[in-house]
Amino acid sequence: MQVNQKYWYQWAQYLQRYHLIGLFGFLLIATGPIRIVAAQSLWMTKPFVQNSIISQLATVLEDQEQSKAFLEYLNNREFNE
Repeated sequence: MQVNQKYWYQWAQYLQRYHLIGLFGFLLIATGPIRIVAAQSLWMTKPFVQNSIISQLATVLEDQEQSKAFLEYLNNREFNE
């Protein structure tokens, strides 16, 4: 599933709001199995948390190319308030 990159700024803001940029960045660069487990953990929250951002972030974690691209986006942007 291809994720629309036009939402990346919104995701980055969401991660910043909850102080998760560092953790998510680690998950993006982590080896495949860790990323996959993290993505599956996010998918498991779907019945309890109706949040499309979480589902889309899980999709990014599952796809190695999208993970690299989103990590580059996070590293090239400043999300300081």
